[in-house]
Amino acid sequence: MRATSIVKIALLAGAVAVITLSAASAKSIKLPPGACALQKGAVANGALCSFACDASGWCSQQWCTNGTLTKVVSCYGAFCSAKCGG
Repeated sequence: MRATSIVKIALLAGAVAVITLSAASAKSIKLPPGACALQKGAVANGALCSFACDASGWCSQQWCTNGTLTKVVSCYGAFCSAKCGG
């Protein structure tokens, strides 16, 4: 039983360390002026990008304006822009 408790404490400490490192690295990313932050990167100010794409080829478009992403229109297949942060 004591070994189980020690293992649980070690796993919890490891999880806290990973979360702390992830948060620190996310804060250290410097964005260009007006760019919009995403989980996997950034979108330049004034750029369109696609998100929520489904298997049938439909996506939604977002427009980055001064650090704010705004949903604009839907698109299909080749008419869509690059995936956001992809």
